[in-house]
Amino acid sequence: MNKTFRAHDSFHPRFKEISNEIEKISKELLSYGHKYDSSCFTRSLNENETVESVLCGHSDRLAIAWNFVVNPNRSHIQATKNLRVCRDCHESTKLIAMIRQCEIIVRDANRIHHFHKNGQCSCNDCF
Repeated sequence: MNKTFRAHDSFHPRFKEISNEIEKISKELLSYGHKYDSSCFTRSLNENETVESVLCGHSDRLAIAWNFVVNPNRSHIQATKNLRVCRDCHESTKLIAMIRQCEIIVRDANRIHHFHKNGQCSCNDCF
């Protein structure tokens, strides 16, 4: 099932489920030692935003969460982005692939990232 997401897209009819899944994934990432990386930010945070809320709203994270909402036992996810994957999303997706034991392929503006179940990416972190 194809679905298009924009960053911080809240218009999906099942947005609440997607948001809950994002929250669940975020808790899993933090329990595995993930630290959110704001180095990709090009603007200041608004007063109602946190580093986590901004990064968890990226379109690739929404697409990954949507796939788990639709099929919680998914073993393969494929997504396409029109921009480059940010450093935090790259690190997060490696961890998500390992934690959820799911192969994740993300095609961004520069390359195809194949995130393996062992937590490694095909780009060897050279993106």
